[in-house]
Amino acid sequence: MGMRHLVLLIVSAVLLFAADTTRSVPPKAAPKYQDGSCCDKAAKKGEKCLHPCCVKAAKADKVCDRCNEPAKK
Repeated sequence: MGMRHLVLLIVSAVLLFAADTTRSVPPKAAPKYQDGSCCDKAAKKGEKCLHPCCVKAAKADKVCDRCNEPAKK
Protein backbone atom coordinates (compact mmCIF):
# COMPACT_ATOMS: atom_id res chain seq x y z
CA MET A 1 0.00 0.00 0.00
CA GLY A 2 2.87 2.40 0.79
CA MET A 3 4.41 1.99 -2.69
CA ARG A 4 1.11 2.91 -4.38
CA HIS A 5 0.97 6.17 -2.42
CA LEU A 6 4.55 7.00 -3.36
CA VAL A 7 3.86 6.39 -7.07
CA LEU A 8 0.67 8.46 -6.88
CA LEU A 9 2.55 11.29 -5.19
CA ILE A 10 5.32 11.26 -7.81
CA VAL A 11 2.87 11.15 -10.73
CA SER A 12 0.85 14.01 -9.23
CA ALA A 13 3.98 16.11 -8.73
CA VAL A 14 5.10 15.54 -12.34
CA LEU A 15 1.67 16.45 -13.72
CA LEU A 16 1.48 19.61 -11.62
CA PHE A 17 4.96 20.66 -12.76
CA ALA A 18 4.09 20.02 -16.43
CA ALA A 19 0.83 21.97 -16.15
CA ASP A 20 2.60 24.89 -14.48
CA THR A 21 5.39 25.16 -17.07
CA THR A 22 3.03 25.23 -20.06
CA ARG A 23 1.16 28.27 -18.70
CA SER A 24 4.32 30.25 -18.02
CA VAL A 25 5.22 30.63 -21.72
CA PRO A 26 4.31 34.20 -22.73
CA PRO A 27 2.39 34.68 -25.99
CA LYS A 28 4.34 35.99 -28.95
CA ALA A 29 4.08 39.78 -29.10
CA ALA A 30 2.65 41.40 -32.20
CA PRO A 31 5.20 43.28 -34.33
CA LYS A 32 5.38 47.06 -33.92
CA TYR A 33 4.51 48.54 -37.29
CA GLN A 34 4.64 52.26 -37.98
CA ASP A 35 1.16 53.69 -38.59
CA GLY A 36 0.43 53.92 -42.30
CA SER A 37 3.29 51.67 -43.42
CA CYS A 38 2.72 48.92 -45.96
CA CYS A 39 3.04 46.32 -43.18
CA ASP A 40 0.48 48.16 -41.04
CA LYS A 41 -2.01 48.37 -43.90
CA ALA A 42 -1.62 44.66 -44.67
CA ALA A 43 -1.97 43.69 -41.00
CA LYS A 44 -5.18 45.72 -40.71
CA LYS A 45 -6.56 43.72 -43.65
CA GLY A 46 -5.53 40.48 -41.92
CA GLU A 47 -2.79 39.81 -44.47
CA LYS A 48 1.00 39.79 -44.56
CA CYS A 49 2.99 42.38 -46.45
CA LEU A 50 4.43 40.92 -49.66
CA HIS A 51 7.26 43.40 -50.27
CA PRO A 52 10.53 41.43 -50.57
CA CYS A 53 12.22 43.47 -47.82
CA CYS A 54 9.30 42.87 -45.45
CA VAL A 55 9.16 39.14 -46.22
CA LYS A 56 12.90 38.84 -45.51
CA ALA A 57 12.53 40.69 -42.19
CA ALA A 58 9.52 38.55 -41.20
CA LYS A 59 11.55 35.36 -41.76
CA ALA A 60 14.06 36.70 -39.21
CA ASP A 61 11.21 37.54 -36.75
CA LYS A 62 11.85 41.25 -37.25
CA VAL A 63 10.10 44.25 -38.79
CA CYS A 64 11.43 45.84 -41.96
CA ASP A 65 13.39 48.96 -40.96
CA ARG A 66 13.06 50.45 -44.43
CA CYS A 67 9.25 50.44 -44.42
CA ASN A 68 8.85 50.88 -40.66
CA GLU A 69 11.44 53.47 -39.70
CA PRO A 70 12.35 53.28 -36.04
CA ALA A 71 11.37 56.26 -33.92
CA LYS A 72 14.09 58.90 -33.88
CA LYS A 73 15.50 59.65 -30.46
